[in-house]
Amino acid sequence: MSAVQTIRGPVNSGSLGWMLSHEHLTVGGAGMQSFPWIYDEDDAFKENVKALRRASEAGIEGLVDLTPFDLGRQISLFEALADADIGVNIVCATGVYRWVPMYFRRRPIDDVAEHFVREIQDGIQGTAIKAGIIKLAWDQEYRLDEGPEGATVRSGLERTARAAARAAKATGVPISCHTLAADELGTPLLDIFEDEGLDLRAVTIGHSNDSRDLSYLLRIAGRGATVGLDRYYRESGADELARRAGLALELAKAGYAEQVTLGHDASPYDTLVAHAPETDRSDCWLTVAEVEIPWLRQHGATDDQIDAMCRRSVQATFDAAAAMAGS
Repeated sequence: MSAVQTIRGPVNSGSLGWMLSHEHLTVGGAGMQSFPWIYDEDDAFKENVKALRRASEAGIEGLVDLTPFDLGRQISLFEALADADIGVNIVCATGVYRWVPMYFRRRPIDDVAEHFVREIQDGIQGTAIKAGIIKLAWDQEYRLDEGPEGATVRSGLERTARAAARAAKATGVPISCHTLAADELGTPLLDIFEDEGLDLRAVTIGHSNDSRDLSYLLRIAGRGATVGLDRYYRESGADELARRAGLALELAKAGYAEQVTLGHDASPYDTLVAHAPETDRSDCWLTVAEVEIPWLRQHGATDDQIDAMCRRSVQATFDAAAAMAGS
């Protein structure tokens, strides 16, 4: 077992319990807190408390928040929630989102890695909140490879991936990746991580249940990485939720239950979507518990397979990362 950094300090990985693997307390962009008509921290706190309490009542014991600074990470919100002690473990992230900031584009890879290391070891923005995981996001921007050598959008993504691998090895924290599953972007990411000597057991290839190609997901798992099935939206409808749950079942049947994580990629305070002020989003982290797990049980998933997907898989990524740093 290893120590996992949460917003309230380190906890033993064996005590994490049921973890949602890919969530967001807030969603937006860097600097959104400067615009009160976009972000209101009192509202964000209130909505997160409601959502976290409902998740806890459903049996969820923690979540991984994968909101780096350029997606709207709010450290003061983490501090307020840490003081409130809702009873849910929250791991927050360093890293970058889809559009790599310009000041990372041409910096030496080791300089970018050092940025991640600082947020993991020293704290974020002068606070006691420390990152416990590294976030990367590879989406359609990966197709953009035109421009000056070494300064294209694609090269920026590749450089930050190498930086993330080096920071993960140095600090013993895992990496979780937003990916465009239709382009099978988990494959080039894993290629880079292998080239950097990373234990792929410490890597989660997220949004994989956007794919309809089970063979692609089996290839990810076959390389030792974790398959993040972390997009379950109730509004998708019963048929689509069943299709996505079916991927988890097939992976479990193939022997990869401990390499499957479940989540929603959801937020109770999403500034990218226009919501009516009275909209209650406190159920955003409940679909896995209320829909997906019952479906899996009804279709033959065992208690051990469900425990593996909900609890042991996330713990395993932290333990594998910690083992790298100790080797």
